[in-house]
Amino acid sequence: MTTGYNDRTCTNGKGGIKSVIIFPLGNVTSSNITANEVDTLVVSGEVFVYKLKSNLSSYTSPISVNKDNGTLFYTQTLTMILASDTKELRSEIHLLAQNEVVCLVEKASGEYVALGFGEGLQVGDGSSYGSGVVKGDRNGHDLVLMGMENDEVPDVDPAIIATLLSQQSPSI
Repeated sequence: MTTGYNDRTCTNGKGGIKSVIIFPLGNVTSSNITANEVDTLVVSGEVFVYKLKSNLSSYTSPISVNKDNGTLFYTQTLTMILASDTKELRSEIHLLAQNEVVCLVEKASGEYVALGFGEGLQVGDGSSYGSGVVKGDRNGHDLVLMGMENDEVPDVDPAIIATLLSQQSPSI
């Protein structure tokens, strides 16, 4: 604790996430974090952008501490609700499940954070597909990606996002 925190001065925070940029952890050719912000990131190959509906998807990164063992780590979980189902999307999710990935998450504020930046995220057991029952139900996927990191979630420099979006694969 070096500066404290005053929650009473801020009333413009918004929850939720807008989109996620995904790429394989193995495609990171160069990176650097300074003061808990990714300020350098070079990724070989394509990146994949998932644009999400409002008020459905989220991420968490609770701190895990084991005092007996003297360990501290962060369990990162990204939950994306995909409100569609096509054979192309099912194939993409299948490929995604075979990789360790980095996810750059766009928060409701427009700022980005990096999940799985050190050790990657993998598709987790909470992932599922559902057809719904009645016409008003969602026909789509609950995609859960999980990982454990040594460090807290870093922010991402906005200049990096512009570069990565130029490497975006075509949408399905």
